[in-house]
Amino acid sequence: MDAPCPPGLLQFLQDVPDPRGRQGQRFPHTAMLAVLVCAQLCGFHGYAAAAQWAKAVPLRLWWALGGGRWPPCANCYRDLMIAVDPDALERALRRWLAEGLGVQLDEGSLRQIVLDGKVLRGTRGRHRRATTVVAALDRATGCVLSRTPVDPSTNEAAASLELLESLVLENHVVILDAAYCQRNVCETIVENGGDDLVIVKENQPNLAREARQATTVAAGLSPLRRAPRARDDALRGDRREEPRPCGTA
Repeated sequence: MDAPCPPGLLQFLQDVPDPRGRQGQRFPHTAMLAVLVCAQLCGFHGYAAAAQWAKAVPLRLWWALGGGRWPPCANCYRDLMIAVDPDALERALRRWLAEGLGVQLDEGSLRQIVLDGKVLRGTRGRHRRATTVVAALDRATGCVLSRTPVDPSTNEAAASLELLESLVLENHVVILDAAYCQRNVCETIVENGGDDLVIVKENQPNLAREARQATTVAAGLSPLRRAPRARDDALRGDRREEPRPCGTA
C-alpha cells in the first residue's frame, strides 16, 4: 500500500495572509509565493531572477500554481515580499518541509539554527583556492536556510554578518562554534531578536580558558565569604588603637 502523499506547497501557502489591498490583488499571492520558493530552489535568487524563471518555464506551470494569464513582473514580487508577514511565511514553509520530511516540529520551543562554514568539494583549482561558504542550517528539518560565500580576504565570522541580517531570528537560538565567538557576530544576533549559543571545545585552549574564567567566580572573591567577616567586625567593634596625641601619657 502506497504511503499517503503529503499536502502540497500551495495548501500551506494559503495560511499566509494576503497583505495587499483589493486593488493590488491582480495576481494570486499563493502563486507568487510559490514561484519565489521554486525559483529559489532552482538557484534563481532575487526578484528579477524569480520573474525570469517564471517566464522561462512552461506557462502551464504558472497556471498549475493558480496564476492568471501571464506571470507578474519583478516589482510585483518585490511589493508582495515587503508587505507579507515573515513569521507567517516561515511557519508555512517550516510545516511544508516538516510534512514532506516526516519531521515533528515543536512550535513551543526555541527554533535552532546551526551556523557553520564548509569548503565546497571540487572547487579547488590549480591556481585557485577552494570556495568556502557559511551556511545556516535548520536543525529541526535539516534544510539549509541560506548560505553565503566567504571572501578570501576575510574570514567566516565576517561573512556571517550579512547572512545573519537576512534571516528572521526572533524566537531562534543560533548555535555557533569557536570561529564565530566574536562580539560583532553575537551583537548582530541579539539585535535581530535571537539568542546565541557558542560552543567552545578544548581544541581552542586559550579561548576555553578565558570562557571558564569569565563564567566562574573564584572562591576567594565570592561576596558570600566576605559578608560574615564584615558582620563579625561590626559586632565586635574596631579594636585597633587610635593614635594618641603628642605629649600625653
